[in-house]
Amino acid sequence: MVANDVNYGARVMGEAGERVKFGQLLPIPVAPIDALIRVGVRTEKAGFDSVWVADHLLMMPTGIVPNVWPVLSVIASQTEKVELGTCVSDPHRIHPAVFAQLTATVDQISQGRLIIGLGAGEVMNLDQFGIPWDKPLSRLVEFTKIVRSLWLKDEVSYKGKFWSLNRALLQVRPKRNPVPIYFAANSPLSRKMAAKYADGWLPVSLGPRAYRRHLEEIKRAAEAAGRPLDNFEPGIFIHVAVAESYERALEQVRRAKAQIAFAPKLVKEAGFESELPKDLPENLYAGVTLTEEGLRLFEEFGKYVPDEVAVEFSIVGAPEDCARKVEEFVKAGVRHFVLVNLGPDPKFVLDVFAKRIIPSYRG
Repeated sequence: MVANDVNYGARVMGEAGERVKFGQLLPIPVAPIDALIRVGVRTEKAGFDSVWVADHLLMMPTGIVPNVWPVLSVIASQTEKVELGTCVSDPHRIHPAVFAQLTATVDQISQGRLIIGLGAGEVMNLDQFGIPWDKPLSRLVEFTKIVRSLWLKDEVSYKGKFWSLNRALLQVRPKRNPVPIYFAANSPLSRKMAAKYADGWLPVSLGPRAYRRHLEEIKRAAEAAGRPLDNFEPGIFIHVAVAESYERALEQVRRAKAQIAFAPKLVKEAGFESELPKDLPENLYAGVTLTEEGLRLFEEFGKYVPDEVAVEFSIVGAPEDCARKVEEFVKAGVRHFVLVNLGPDPKFVLDVFAKRIIPSYRG
């Protein structure tokens, strides 16, 4: 299961000649806030392109879940080059005008380094707090239009299905205007929306084969809409475990199978057959509340996810295995990796990517 030695350093900027970016998701909810700041700074020093922070009220597994915006602002003040992203925000918890002002401010603090990840929303962040989120994709599109308009226009009057503005304006603009917005699109309809309205795509990983198929969907939808994708950035949210031996890395992945596989419907969509209990919600992670029952379902799901699914959906193994899997994703079209660092030694994982994988895509 260990790849043959390959001279990855001989490659230049990916299969298509483009520069490939690498980012790291901060370890929420397992780390205290001061440690998150240190990891963010360390990620830039290691030569990564981006740092990402989860934008949640609650998370599974449970732990410390801070507000994303102060964390990003502090990291911005202690770094110089690394891009800073939310992974991901939603259109329901904050009014689009407040969101536009907030993100413009953070982009000014970072001197133009903000990226916004936007998704349709998750039950745990909304239902338990009484936040309405009917028609989530329609809300996502309308929210995106309003936020961009407020960034770019001197005055905005708008009457939509969910929000109305009357001669509204902002008194702060982003440094990089407009700030790039990536859709966390994991369904056929949301991928169409990404093709029409987003600056990038940030799905959960279903493996290189599924990624290639889904990116082709986006390209076809963009072509049908008459939209060029010249500056569109295909990314991926993906778990990674690296160790000296394949088996040690695999043990880490086995412990995180529920997080990696995400939901029963995604396991099926990727073409895997699995005897999953019928009481598991199809859209599990995004569709359950943070209660004893929700946690039970989440943990039970992990027990039924086959190893082969977790391996396909992640980057796992010795450094050579991981370099090979990265290359498979690059060939499938990935241009920005957002890594969820599972260890077993997080610093070793960072070091392997910094010294043995990322340089292959720098030219």
